[in-house]
Amino acid sequence: MKNIALTAILLFAHALFFAQEQTQDTIQIDPVEVTAARSSSPLKDLPITVALVSQRTILETQPPSATETLKYIPGVAIQNDGGITSTPIIRGLSRERAPILIDGNSFVGGRIRSYALIDPWQIERVEVIKGPASAFWGSDAVSGLVNVITRRAENGYGKDFKVGTSLYGGYQSVNSYSRGRLEVEGRGNGFDFLIGGGLRDADNTDTPGGEVPNSQFKSAYFDWNIGYSPSENHRLEFSGKYFKNDNVGFPGGLGAPGPPVRDRVFAPDEQTGYNFNYTGKNISNTIEEVGFNAYFKQQRLHIDQVTNVFFEDTMDINRRIDVSLDVDVDFGGFKAFTALRLAENSKLTVGADFLREHRFGTKRELVVDIFNPMGAQVNQVAPPPGQIQPDSDATFFGVFAVEEWKPSEVVDLLFALRFDNFKTEIEDEPFFIPEIADLYNEDNTSDNNTALTGNIGAKIHASDRSDFSINLANSFRAPDLFSKYNFADGVIPNPDLGPEKGVFYELGYAYDGSKFDIGLNFYQNFLNDLYVPVSVDFQGTPNVQNQAVGEARLTGWEYQLSYAIGKLSSVFWTGSYIRGKDRETDENLAFMPADQNIFGFQLRDNRNAFFGRVEGIFTSKQDRPAPTERETDGYSLFNISGGINLHEVWPKFPYSKLVLSVDNLTDKEYQSHVFRGTPGNQTRFFAPGRSINAQLIIKLGVAGK
Repeated sequence: MKNIALTAILLFAHALFFAQEQTQDTIQIDPVEVTAARSSSPLKDLPITVALVSQRTILETQPPSATETLKYIPGVAIQNDGGITSTPIIRGLSRERAPILIDGNSFVGGRIRSYALIDPWQIERVEVIKGPASAFWGSDAVSGLVNVITRRAENGYGKDFKVGTSLYGGYQSVNSYSRGRLEVEGRGNGFDFLIGGGLRDADNTDTPGGEVPNSQFKSAYFDWNIGYSPSENHRLEFSGKYFKNDNVGFPGGLGAPGPPVRDRVFAPDEQTGYNFNYTGKNISNTIEEVGFNAYFKQQRLHIDQVTNVFFEDTMDINRRIDVSLDVDVDFGGFKAFTALRLAENSKLTVGADFLREHRFGTKRELVVDIFNPMGAQVNQVAPPPGQIQPDSDATFFGVFAVEEWKPSEVVDLLFALRFDNFKTEIEDEPFFIPEIADLYNEDNTSDNNTALTGNIGAKIHASDRSDFSINLANSFRAPDLFSKYNFADGVIPNPDLGPEKGVFYELGYAYDGSKFDIGLNFYQNFLNDLYVPVSVDFQGTPNVQNQAVGEARLTGWEYQLSYAIGKLSSVFWTGSYIRGKDRETDENLAFMPADQNIFGFQLRDNRNAFFGRVEGIFTSKQDRPAPTERETDGYSLFNISGGINLHEVWPKFPYSKLVLSVDNLTDKEYQSHVFRGTPGNQTRFFAPGRSINAQLIIKLGVAGK
């Protein structure tokens, strides 16, 4: 009944405002192009659902992390592991089933940390595909995909050489989070460059229920992007970065705030990356776009972890397990594509992707201190340090073709087909537990799988302002090296894992009026061979093992409405409904976001000198928990923000943007249903309390153009 009533309201609003569209003012906006279908395409013509987060939105909402840039997208929830470590849940699934790309390049080896290695000030825009994207990008994109496009300087072809600099600074009171970034950029004589670096430092997070221990973090990074354009439509680029997160804590235990069972810290988490890129556009009447990219990244992660084991029914420590782990990954690859205009109303994009991942076997140092009930240490166990599991490798290769066809002015069609081959293998030794080595034989130390995925979509332009869309797709997720070959934290590997598979459909409607906009989407995602943690007995103790035995159905609605007031201000309403079911047991899936609605008012004067935003976020009670979960109460949050573009007020002033905001205005105490503690711990911590935030950006020279 709720869904029927919502549809009726939307149709009534559509009819009400349709009659007004001829009499209201408009502002012409250039068509938005995205790379979701592998080459540049107008967003309005794509039948797949793509959400776009612009640089202006990022600068004016002050997200403390790259993940937070996505929080206003219907159907996306933020799964927080504490501090800066968080990932998005896209339409009910996260992490390995909703991967991240950076400039179109895959990020592997631990997506729990991937967003923490990006500063929001580095971002030009974020493209979010909602729904499977395996036919375009390959493995893992089961529920969606995030492509973070980083910033570069203005193209220097045909321009005089000029240089500029930018200074970014920000502060967040809830965790004394201070951050800054300095950039130098220039362009001219065919060259362009943007070189920058930054620092971030945060203490533990304050909540209305107390401080969240072990949620601190700090980082330092350096990045560069250097380009050369020998002609107007060709550009060569060399870019890279070094990023080091240090003292990154993970809250958890018997409840946070509260006495910790486990104290885990990344110290440090480093990433070094290099990227070479070529793009060419409008090369001939037939060749519209060509691209080639090769990249290589190293991740070096050191984990310090202390686990406290208590005597039964007491808070007296029985054992303290102090472990240090080195988890290192190298990966790299290439991607190439060309977009061909074989007919005026048709574009065919073909290409290939290659990725190789090398995961070094974890190195470990372990010390176990044993105490008696009086608190005195009675023994210490310290096995020899060393590598506790073998190296493993994964190789992915895929070829794809995407056809965008416009048979008439009313219809846009999209057809995509992709073939992938993925190989995994593990070396023979070392195994620090003989029983783990016994899991392997000559048939399962290596594996070779293939996948064929497709996408068929149509968008029908019922009028100049009204569109209907339908999208059908299948997806797959290749077995990750960790689940297949690695042992850690009571999870034993499963070398016989095969790929997960899914089938999906979506129906959409959009109305883009001069004053009133509507977006409405309904979807279902059916998943088979889903990895499910199954309890197993190992060495006489209970453990879990991922087994491909799950079947799931995810169903959801998303809606967004806005009404323009004047030319640059608006009121808005966005919301989402997501349900996930285990199709075998009819039980609810874990980490399903509660229903959420956001109402707000955005104010901006016609000169774009002053801007502000007032919003209320209303999240319902999650009373459909999974068997391993508990119910979570609903809550309401209120945020307010405002800013000034000083250069618009005083034209001779350099480009400067000042933003002030208050999040969680009423200091509401709440726990999000999708927040986590230490991985594997289902006791969730409180969310941040009231926070006063400030940001100042100053750009000089060509940077402030």
